[in-house]
Amino acid sequence: MKIDPVRRLAHDILITVAEGGSLDQALAGGQGRTPDPRDRAFLAELVRGSLQWQGRYDHLVSCFVSKKPPVDAPTRTLLHLSLHQMLGMDNVPPYAAIHQAGELCRRSPGPRKVAFINGLLQNIRRAVFGEGDGRRLDAAGREAALRPHFEKPGADRAAMVAAWHSHPLWLVRKWGAHFGWEETESICAWNNLPVPLVFHVLAPFDPAAAIGQLAAAGCECTAGPGARALTADQRVTREVLDDVLGRFPWLIVQDPAVQEATAWLAEGLSAANGPVLDMCAAPGGKTAFLGSVLGDGGRLTAMDRRPDRIRLLTSTLKRIEMDTVDVVLAEGDRAPFVEGSFAAVLLDGPCSGTGVLRHHPEGRWNLKKNVPRRKGDVLGRLADRAADLLMPGGLLMYATCSLEPEENEAVVDGLLDRRDDLDTAPDAAGNWRRTWLPGRSPGDGFFAARIRRKG
Repeated sequence: MKIDPVRRLAHDILITVAEGGSLDQALAGGQGRTPDPRDRAFLAELVRGSLQWQGRYDHLVSCFVSKKPPVDAPTRTLLHLSLHQMLGMDNVPPYAAIHQAGELCRRSPGPRKVAFINGLLQNIRRAVFGEGDGRRLDAAGREAALRPHFEKPGADRAAMVAAWHSHPLWLVRKWGAHFGWEETESICAWNNLPVPLVFHVLAPFDPAAAIGQLAAAGCECTAGPGARALTADQRVTREVLDDVLGRFPWLIVQDPAVQEATAWLAEGLSAANGPVLDMCAAPGGKTAFLGSVLGDGGRLTAMDRRPDRIRLLTSTLKRIEMDTVDVVLAEGDRAPFVEGSFAAVLLDGPCSGTGVLRHHPEGRWNLKKNVPRRKGDVLGRLADRAADLLMPGGLLMYATCSLEPEENEAVVDGLLDRRDDLDTAPDAAGNWRRTWLPGRSPGDGFFAARIRRKG
């Protein structure tokens, strides 16, 4: 049996990512060389699944090697790739995954490791599936067979949770201390679920009418979660998604928790309040939301700090035909506006992104321990500048897609402690800040706070 070109391409991409390359760029390049749509989907699942579950697979390898597990990128990624086919995918016979592993191993890391790779994978296959080949086990059956290798009496709970749910141990310990173990396991489990395609129907277009138009375009959707949200009923190809976004300018892709949080932040906001600034606007989803809230009479400025992000923002605004937005290239903490210029400022600033890890299978492994604190310092400076730009009575809408207190509570509490010209802006229920937790909210993790300038 020859090397399957899709598996070979997947292994090359995994090595590239392990050595510091961009997953999005490497995967897009690989799919561009793969003409068959089924092969492109198979390639994406091989790569993204191997990255997402590599913590679980590393633990499993450690249970079956007598010495230290291999750490070189070609060997380690080959094991991830092979184990994902055996344990994480339906309709891939284990014997095929093991045979392809041997063939790929001859190419990289080299022929001398073929016996080691083959023996290790066969031992894991027998331990999980017995003498059968595993094709009769569904996903639940495979998980049940794997569990005993992770739940050891007396083992450290954080280590078990991290290994089983495939998350960095330091992050699991951090969440366990902050949220408790039940919540932490819920977050970790959520991060491994498939990501549904959720749209936001921009006001004033009718979401009920949108369902019919999308269905006619080949994208069946169900209303919700949320008043203006639509969820695709099944997986949508890139081609169909590009088609519907190109045809319907009133449509954006946006997580339901983000939709809910943005609506809460902008509650009561209208064109009558005065000009509004979106301080870190790219890729433009929240800018589109604000523009739809303000309507034709609103004055909205969207700013970002890098030319590539400005291009992304401009592309979004052009597609949704929102041509009244002023786009500005500038650093947030040096925003080139007169103090007191805006009735509201949205600061959805740069953060660790720990609330959206299910979208980025490599992101959890690239994240470093010091990132939340470092990002929190940056966010604090941006929040100070955003507050300066508010006119008296103006509203600061603070948001992150992080779960970390250094980037959330510490930033807004610090801002209020430093300044006597600010106060909280609670809603009717008395809440001025809210957290959306993955697994508890309708979508991803998100933090938002409303602060008003006195006067």
